[in-house]
Amino acid sequence: MNIQPIMHELFDPLGVPVVPDIYTGKDCDHIVYNYADERPVIYRDDTDTEDETTVQVHYFTKNNPEKMKRTIRRLLRQGGFCIISTQQYYENDSDYNHVIVEAYITGFVNDELEV
Repeated sequence: MNIQPIMHELFDPLGVPVVPDIYTGKDCDHIVYNYADERPVIYRDDTDTEDETTVQVHYFTKNNPEKMKRTIRRLLRQGGFCIISTQQYYENDSDYNHVIVEAYITGFVNDELEV
């Protein structure tokens, strides 16, 4: 399952940069997402047809993260995800608050290459 379009549909309206894997920009607030796990959950005729895809959504800010943390969780639920866990850390080396929301979604397998 390709989660990139889903992540951008959910989070682009928030007005902060949203990127997969690594953020190299300069904005204080930003969201980075990554695949945590992807595995078949439904089989038909000995072929996997549906995957369960687990993602981690990382929100970084130097401000109070509480409002955005709740917003991210709400948007994930509205997008069909189930929340697994939410963690929050303060990173001393960068002075960032770091929120990690882990969630999963089930959808049809689409392993076609996109060009």
